[in-house]
Amino acid sequence: MNKIISILSIIVYSQMALGNNIQVNILNQNEYEKNLIIASEFYLSDKVIPENILLNLVPKNISEFIIYYGTTGPENILYETNFFYDTSILIFEQVIDEKNEMFYLPSLKLASFADGEFFELFDYYLKEIIKLDKEKFCDSVKGKKYTESNPIKFYYLENDCGN
Repeated sequence: MNKIISILSIIVYSQMALGNNIQVNILNQNEYEKNLIIASEFYLSDKVIPENILLNLVPKNISEFIIYYGTTGPENILYETNFFYDTSILIFEQVIDEKNEMFYLPSLKLASFADGEFFELFDYYLKEIIKLDKEKFCDSVKGKKYTESNPIKFYYLENDCGN
């Protein structure tokens, strides 16, 4: 019995050391990174990303956003794809085209990260979401921390949501 346990331990250790076991590698990553890997596998194989995976691509904080945006960096396997842009658009279109309520607040959260080279894209979709229902936008962002971030802050004030 001890020999079997020893042999299994050696096999597991060797797989970990060689990096042959993808599941072992995934266990070492946080939940956001795991979800991003799963989403990228669907994306790279031209399969539809399941709704729950797509929904969980929306970063909850700046650390997760850095990981998400990191897919555009030259050191990332997704660098030569449009993964970041395509999946961001899919998230926004769930609200605009599909009228999927589960994506409403997450899409606003995603828009709150608008900056730099992708600002225009995020800003465009945020304006489209606001056009659908200004009052809903105002009610949805009221009291949220991301109303302190542009462009959410700008549109919150521009649409007189505070009154």
